[in-house]
Amino acid sequence: MRALIIAWLSFIWLVAMPVSAADSPQPTAPGGDSQSQQVEDYHLGTGDMIDIIVHGEPDMSMKLKIAKAGVVNFPYIGEVKLAGRTPTEVETEIETRLRGDYLLNPMVTVNLAEFRKIYVTGEVQQPNGYEYQPHLTVEQAVALAGGFTDRADRKDINIRVSATNELLKKVELTHLIQPGDTIIVEQSFF
Repeated sequence: MRALIIAWLSFIWLVAMPVSAADSPQPTAPGGDSQSQQVEDYHLGTGDMIDIIVHGEPDMSMKLKIAKAGVVNFPYIGEVKLAGRTPTEVETEIETRLRGDYLLNPMVTVNLAEFRKIYVTGEVQQPNGYEYQPHLTVEQAVALAGGFTDRADRKDINIRVSATNELLKKVELTHLIQPGDTIIVEQSFF
């Protein structure tokens, strides 16, 4: 009986023992990348809203939506290409071009304030443009648009890829969407 009580107390002690943060698994975003890593790898494009902050220089800081040209006329240094580059690449270029002639040790931060839109059209409840989100699937984009209509052909969904203008036919619901893509849900004949 004494052995049973000791075994029971040992079990309770093990179950109640606190787990350190190092021992517990850490949550990760889909694909194993953190959200910040996804944004760092994100390439800016037309329609993205960004903040360019030059620390200690409020007159040089700005918030802007990237226009079709994909460039911004930045104070003192002129044109800076934004489209097709990561926020980190833009930060580095601005810091390098400001260093020496204008500022001794500039610190620049480029924040992505708002992603450009993806578009969902065809047989969905609310066809429209919706803000892109990292790891967005066709199924999630359709959900943003209110779901399928009764006439939707759930097996005939196409994507117009914004980067190449290519039309991908009959994609799976788990297919990942890229910024600027257009999802087209076709109508069923039955």
